Amino acid sequence: MEGFLFYTDSLYLRAIINHKSIGMKKLFVLNIIALILISCSTAYENTEVNSRGGQILSGENKGGDYKFGSMEMANLSISFSKAFTNQDYSFVTEENFTKTMYFYPEKGLDRIELELAQGIEIMKGMHEPYDSITRSIYDVVPIVPSYDKTLTIVMFPFTEKRYRKNGEVETFRFLERHYIKNGKIIGLRKYSQE
Repeated sequence: MEGFLFYTDSLYLRAIINHKSIGMKKLFVLNIIALILISCSTAYENTEVNSRGGQILSGENKGGDYKFGSMEMANLSISFSKAFTNQDYSFVTEENFTKTMYFYPEKGLDRIELELAQGIEIMKGMHEPYDSITRSIYDVVPIVPSYDKTLTIVMFPFTEKRYRKNGEVETFRFLERHYIKNGKIIGLRKYSQE
């Protein structure tokens, strides 16, 4: 005996089938979305990031490259820059520098070798004609060359304003490269926009 609920033309039976069909469509769409998300996630996880880059174009290390260095070394350089502008010479110690260091000034190609005490005197001389010096650093990039994993080169461009004692203001753009070996500054090069 077929009851009125189970006739093939029954409204009740059609409602059940239609309801199941809608539920299956929703389940199918959810499964497709889940597969897409899993595929995207897996593809991203398998992508390898190249942490080496750049190239040394001349000199005995020609063909070498770089990897990013630590922010600890970058912060050491930025701290030295701030100490210079604030005339905080207590920062220039063997804790942060080697006993001797080198300096390439922005004008001239000659390398100057100096002891820490001489370095402090040069910095004081650089401040002599000015009331104050300020720097606005744009960014900082620490890199480690492939030829020496104990060396970090920290580069940062900045605008320097020098306030003369007579009221004049001088504005310069520089790039400094600090050379840090085993956590201590061993030298620096200063490049001018001029």
